[in-house]
Amino acid sequence: MRASILLLNKSFWKSPLNIIFTFVVPSFFICAACLSWNLFGGTISPVLMFPTVSYISIVFIGLIIIPTVIFEYRKANILRRIEDSGNKKIAFIWAMSIFFTILFFMTYFFNCLIGTLSMFNNEQIQIMWQTANYGTLIYSLVVTILLCSVIGITVGLHAKSLVFIQVFGISFILISAFLGFWIIPPTLISAEPSYNKVLFISYVWPLRYISHLFMQSWLQTYSFNSWHASIFDFTHPYSSALWVQYPGFTTGFWNIVSVSNKIADIFCPIAFVFLLGGVNVLMNWRQKNKE
Repeated sequence: MRASILLLNKSFWKSPLNIIFTFVVPSFFICAACLSWNLFGGTISPVLMFPTVSYISIVFIGLIIIPTVIFEYRKANILRRIEDSGNKKIAFIWAMSIFFTILFFMTYFFNCLIGTLSMFNNEQIQIMWQTANYGTLIYSLVVTILLCSVIGITVGLHAKSLVFIQVFGISFILISAFLGFWIIPPTLISAEPSYNKVLFISYVWPLRYISHLFMQSWLQTYSFNSWHASIFDFTHPYSSALWVQYPGFTTGFWNIVSVSNKIADIFCPIAFVFLLGGVNVLMNWRQKNKE
């Protein structure tokens, strides 16, 4: 297994695209999403954008890098060669799981630190790190890794070309920028009636629930969580305030994540994981029967 992890590590760092999609693009996106609202006179604080866009590196790895690796290994019959050499295929799969899990966590906190450094003078960002619920944050990370990985594995196992993988991954990411609340905070969408269609459509998008989990895990301070409730606390809703400032007056909008929505945030991503897992098992079973 150690040899397999070293092989995966070596092949990963050999590809400039892997490094760009894992470290460069996510860091840039986090900084751009958080700081772009300052162009409108500081209407929305970067702290409102940070949680929902913080996990973008996981999406890039899960939807572009993992399916690309699987596709290339399928094409080269790597797993069959491993079995022919007398090694166990399951050991290599475990090695892949360990390597990518470490990569997921490393890139997440790396990109979060880069985003924080770009807004280091922002007091709310500093307090966000001090008061975050790290237990639920780790849970949110694990669920996101499972969800993105199972999507990537499904695409990698059944894609016919690398072009399809790239088009699918980029399209998924672009849609998530809107339906996953990466560029518009969910509080603003809830407060602005013209965005109601976006809010309703977002319920069918799995990353919508993921964004809520990260928002509730990170924003445990100021007016963002009146009850300081955990995502697992189904006795209290989650409340977050959006303060919109204009010359001469300040107006506040409140977004309430109800208890029913909190339950959906917990269980819907897991349901997507089991659904796609079942689809993979069914498709593999049908393929074996054809052979």
